[in-house]
Amino acid sequence: MSKKYIIATLAILLLPLTLGAQGLRGSYFLDNSIVRTKLNPAFSPRANYFQLPVLSNTGVGVYGNIGASNVLYPMDGSLYLFLNKNVPADQFVNSLPAIPGIDISFDTNLLSFGFYGSDHSFWSVETGLTVDASVGLPKEFLEFAKRGPENGRVYSLKGFNIYANASLYASLGYSRDLSDVVKGLRIGAKARLLIPAAEASVDLGNSTITADNQQLLVNTDATGTLASTFFRLIPAENAGEAPQFEFLTKYAPAGYGFGIDLGAEYRLSVGSVMDGLTFSFSVLNLGAKFYKAQNLQKLASKGNVVYTGAENVTFDENSNIGDVFTKLGEDFVKLGNFTDVSDDKDITMMTRPTFNFGVEYPFVNDKMSVGLLYTLNQRMNRTLSHELTVSYNLNPCKWFNLGVNYSFLNVYKSVGWILEFSPKAGVDFFIGTDFLYTEMMPKLFLPVDKLWTNVNFGLTLMLGSKHAK
Repeated sequence: MSKKYIIATLAILLLPLTLGAQGLRGSYFLDNSIVRTKLNPAFSPRANYFQLPVLSNTGVGVYGNIGASNVLYPMDGSLYLFLNKNVPADQFVNSLPAIPGIDISFDTNLLSFGFYGSDHSFWSVETGLTVDASVGLPKEFLEFAKRGPENGRVYSLKGFNIYANASLYASLGYSRDLSDVVKGLRIGAKARLLIPAAEASVDLGNSTITADNQQLLVNTDATGTLASTFFRLIPAENAGEAPQFEFLTKYAPAGYGFGIDLGAEYRLSVGSVMDGLTFSFSVLNLGAKFYKAQNLQKLASKGNVVYTGAENVTFDENSNIGDVFTKLGEDFVKLGNFTDVSDDKDITMMTRPTFNFGVEYPFVNDKMSVGLLYTLNQRMNRTLSHELTVSYNLNPCKWFNLGVNYSFLNVYKSVGWILEFSPKAGVDFFIGTDFLYTEMMPKLFLPVDKLWTNVNFGLTLMLGSKHAK
C-alpha cells in the first residue's frame, strides 16, 4: 500500500480544521469587560449595549494534543515529514498521545443587546451561531501510516471518530444584585433556545485493519448518525463502493434543544484586610438537543472489506494534487461501507456543559487584581478537560482593561492576554487570546508544541445607563 495515500488521507481530515472558539477565560476577572458576561451570567457590563452581527463578538480556535513537533522532524539541515525514512519509527510513535485529536469551534453573535432594568437588575438578549467539529485518530492508525503494512499485523481503529455540528441559538439572560438580602451577592441565569442546522458523527468503534503488502482487510464495527433536513446519505449498493449524498430542497432545523447557564458571585465585605475577595461560580450550556426520527439517519457498518484501491494512485511532483486528493478521499470513504439502519425512534443528545470556579483578590483601590480560575468541560469526544488559569488584571480607569494570564493543568501550558477599551458610552473594543504561541518553526510559522490556541475580538456599541456605576 502506498504511504502517500496515508499522507493525503490525513491531510483531507485535518486541513479543514483551521478555525474554531471557546470563551475567553482571560476576561473572567476584568470587572469592566463586556465579553466576560459569556463566562458567568451573574456578571453585568458597565452600561446598556447593542451588538451587530459578526463584528461584535467572534471567536475562533483550535484545540489539539499534537503539534508540528509530532509530525515534522529537523535533521541535517532539512525538515522531514514523519513518514520520511530518515525519521525513526519508534521516535515518532513514542511521541504520540494515545488518541491524537483536534477539536475546533467557531462562535459569533448575530444580533444582541442588553440593558439595566433598575439599579439592581440587568437583562440581555442574544442570538448567535456556533460551529463545532472534532477528529480523533488512534495512535495505531498513525503507527500503521509510519511503519507501513506488516503481514498479519492487526491495527486497531478504536478512537477513530469524527464529529461536526452547526447550530443557531437565542437566549434571554437576567442578572440581579442581591446585596439587600446578602451583602455582596449577585446571581444570574440565562435560558437558551438551540436550533441545530445539522449534526453528524462517525465512530469506527472496534474496527481493525489487517495489512499485508498486497491488500488491506478492513473489519468494520462502526456507527454513525446524521441529523439534517437538507441532505441525506445514500449508502453504496455494493461493498467497496463510495456512498452518495442527496441534497434536498427542504431547509428547516434538524431538531431543537434548550440550554441554561447559571452563575453566582460573592464579594466579601466584613471590615477586614480580606475585603474585596470575590468568589464566583458558573455552569454553562447545561441542556439537551432533540431530533425527530424523520430528520435522522442512523448508520452502521459491520463486516469485512478487502481494499486495494490505493495501488493505482500516484503522488509525485507531476501529479495534479487536487485530482489525487479527490481520488484518495473517495477511496477512504469506501472503507466505511455504511448501511442505513434508521428506525422510527427519536433521539436525545445531551449538550457538553462547562463549569467555572473563580477566586479574585483586588488591591490598589481595585485598580489591580490577581485571580485563579478553574475550568472543567467535556470535549467533543466526551473526555474531560481541566484548565487552571492564573490572571493578573489591570484597571487603571474604568474604560481601560488589560489582563495577562497563564494556563496550565491541561495538555497545554501557555501565556494569554486580553486588551479592552470599554467606555460607558461609545465603542467598546476587545481582542485577546488564552493561548499564545511562544515558539514557532522557522519559515513555516507552525507551533512547535501542541496545536492549542484561540482568539476572540469584537466591537460593541455602549449606550450608557443611569443605573450603571
